[in-house]
Amino acid sequence: MPIDPVCGIELDEELATIYKYNGEIYYFCCEGCKRIFIKKADKYTK
Repeated sequence: MPIDPVCGIELDEELATIYKYNGEIYYFCCEGCKRIFIKKADKYTK
């Protein structure tokens, strides 16, 4: 099961919000975590 890189919650792939970044797929629990990731992607992808 994927983990939200922003808040660390374990997610169900079918229910998660998805965002593709640098050829990778990231899963989020909500749009808020996705927006935080987009603003500071380098912080969460290193």
